[in-house]
Amino acid sequence: MVDIKIDMVRIIIGGSGGQGILTLGKLFCYAGIKKNYYVCCLPTYGAEMRGGYIYNFVTISRKKETFSPISESCDIGVFLNEMSYKMLKKYLKKDAYLILNSSLIKIIKKNEKNIEIPATEIGEKIGDIRIANMVIAGALSKLINEKFFDFKNSLLVSEIEKVIGNKELIKLCESAIKQGWNYLEKYIILK
Repeated sequence: MVDIKIDMVRIIIGGSGGQGILTLGKLFCYAGIKKNYYVCCLPTYGAEMRGGYIYNFVTISRKKETFSPISESCDIGVFLNEMSYKMLKKYLKKDAYLILNSSLIKIIKKNEKNIEIPATEIGEKIGDIRIANMVIAGALSKLINEKFFDFKNSLLVSEIEKVIGNKELIKLCESAIKQGWNYLEKYIILK
């Protein structure tokens, strides 16, 4: 990793109910806290039990307190479906990175900072479609680690039990996080 002097990353994570968006945001918050970073998070969701909109603003800072998780210039947008991308792209700064679940998002304009990961297919190959969010988590941690500040995937793995109660699912999540990190390392050249 290159020693980068960026002290804060602002992230928006969007998808639909049932995709693990809140779990993903919560995992990054616990990991940031474990690293003694300043963290704030704002989850937002519709009234539907499954299938409605849901998103999280997450801000992680190495050096200074964060007073509001909401930002109209997020550094990274993470979108697990097309509807969330269309609805939330207005919160991204002009040169933001995008991490997209290419299993469910097909029509995004190509850009050198777009990272497309077939997270749903990878999750299914690992053993459970529900862990697509953890594939994305691994890729997001790799991006933060490479372009912002130290944020290894082992940090996420160490905190997974705080957000996942099912012991069998924890093992799959650990594998998915590593797969997401490796996918980014192997197939994506970060600009």
